[in-house]
Amino acid sequence: MSTTRTLQITLPLVDARYLQRLSVSMGWNVETVPTRRGIQPKVKMSEEEFRAKVNASSAKAKAGHYVTMLPDETGEQFIKRLCM
Repeated sequence: MSTTRTLQITLPLVDARYLQRLSVSMGWNVETVPTRRGIQPKVKMSEEEFRAKVNASSAKAKAGHYVTMLPDETGEQFIKRLCM
């Protein structure tokens, strides 16, 4: 009777490709899963904090402090301009 176990191993990409090729000969099932790097935890805020942010944003817009995309500007150009 054979048992199946699930393992998670972190390898350099080159080694993972080799392991995937090797798995065919060995009868293993090897899957690549995305890393969890860069995932930010969700931050909850109270309704009061949310309303304060919305009101502050609305006040800035009414005062003329906002950024719009130019008529012939691409999305990439717009984002670059925002980040400068």
